[in-house]
Amino acid sequence: MVLLVVAFLIFRIGLASVIPLSIDEAYAVVVSRSHSLSYFDHPPLGFALARFMADMSGCECRLVVRLPYVLLGSASALLLFALTRYAYGAVVAFWAVAWYTIAPFFLISAGHFVVPDGPLDFFLLAAACLAAPMLLGSEPRFAFLRWCAAGVALGLALMSKYQAGIFCISALLVLLLTKPGRGQLRTAGPWVAGAIAALGLLPVVLWNMEHGWISLAFQSGRGTANEGHLLHPGNLATTLLGQAAYLWPPIWLVAMACLWRGARVGTPTDRFFVLFSALPIVFFDVIALFSAHSLPHWSMSGFLFAFPLVGQWCSVYSTRRPTRLFVSFVIAAGVVSLLAVGFAVQTTTGALTRPFFQRASKFDVNWQLVDWSALTDSKIADEIRHANGYVVASNWMQAAKLAYELGPDIPIEVLPGDPRHFQFMDKSPLAGRNTGFFIAALNFSDEAAHEKDARDSLGRLFAVNGDARHVVQQVYGFPVFDMLVLPVKRAQAQPPKVNMQPAAGLP
Repeated sequence: MVLLVVAFLIFRIGLASVIPLSIDEAYAVVVSRSHSLSYFDHPPLGFALARFMADMSGCECRLVVRLPYVLLGSASALLLFALTRYAYGAVVAFWAVAWYTIAPFFLISAGHFVVPDGPLDFFLLAAACLAAPMLLGSEPRFAFLRWCAAGVALGLALMSKYQAGIFCISALLVLLLTKPGRGQLRTAGPWVAGAIAALGLLPVVLWNMEHGWISLAFQSGRGTANEGHLLHPGNLATTLLGQAAYLWPPIWLVAMACLWRGARVGTPTDRFFVLFSALPIVFFDVIALFSAHSLPHWSMSGFLFAFPLVGQWCSVYSTRRPTRLFVSFVIAAGVVSLLAVGFAVQTTTGALTRPFFQRASKFDVNWQLVDWSALTDSKIADEIRHANGYVVASNWMQAAKLAYELGPDIPIEVLPGDPRHFQFMDKSPLAGRNTGFFIAALNFSDEAAHEKDARDSLGRLFAVNGDARHVVQQVYGFPVFDMLVLPVKRAQAQPPKVNMQPAAGLP
């Protein structure tokens, strides 16, 4: 098991050093330059780890800011092994960790990217590991201290991502619906743990109090946007397919079957994992049915606690057909690894499509997936610095890519519409800067129309005061997208019109 975890740790470090930062990652690195108690999108810890690494090292290099998340991914595997071994034994724990390690979501996203899921998973597993002996009927030494430590871990999970709140509800159900749980409620441990965990919400509450609870409104709005229809079966189907892809389809099927069986005829230990796993999955599947927009990874913290049940199924299956199980795992590990390597190769070189196309097509890599190195290669970044200028971006996504590539010494202003946390960043660097550059990524198809849309987005806030320039972003000579650069200035507010005619009755 250790060799497996170490091997994939090395593999993920290699990926982290070459794959360009995604939009969400660049956004986390950039907006955390203005330190904040919390952020528009998420609680603070998911962003703070990357910012800590950047501030300590003086570098926002991709491997540096990703390293805490990569390490937490491997540490989560060790915690999952410890939790599963305590519940079912070492063989079951091995298979649980094996499938967790190669599950695409936990391998690439939660165990690699600068996103809140990595810290969330680690601290949820830590809380479960600390509380499991008491909740499964044992009487370990230092039980009260274990409860206190579990409260700290759960508080840190709440500081990572809002999904930790569903884990809190699951924990309450375990305490209320199981005999060991009800016994623990007669002790001080769970109550103290809950009080400690609640402190993890304090930064989020304080920040939202100062900003009109905008973060909570934003997140709740994402799950309730129905676009005029009550049910959205297509969105539910997309969510289920996404879950299967994120876990590896056969393992998703096994996990769902194990959860169903565990809820119906499982042992008390099975139901322990079912309670922690099923609630997030069911909750976000219901959201997907009633919402026009939801994301499959929202339920991944629930599937995290289904891996022990998957490991138990694999342990039983291996006694009947060990070769088939082993071959299935090797095939899955090989396919997932090849897909990850292929993605890394394509985003850095375009090697998989450049022999067939002169430039990137719609289905190929685009501005969201590659570095915007053309800004520095073409000396535009130097020009902006020499002019003591600033950059205007059309939305938060392009602002994230721009700000990451240009560095912290060039301030960014985002046009109204969807600025996300950019609207709350320190605006003082913009003071006294009069030279602006509007920069936007354009798709290759119908460039003229896209440029017109970009100019129109400036509205009455900015006026173009120079000639447009176009810079093509390439990877190893393969054109990926076009970059529009427009010199702009702030539009002067029109003075109110003064009626020069005397009013009636006045001389």
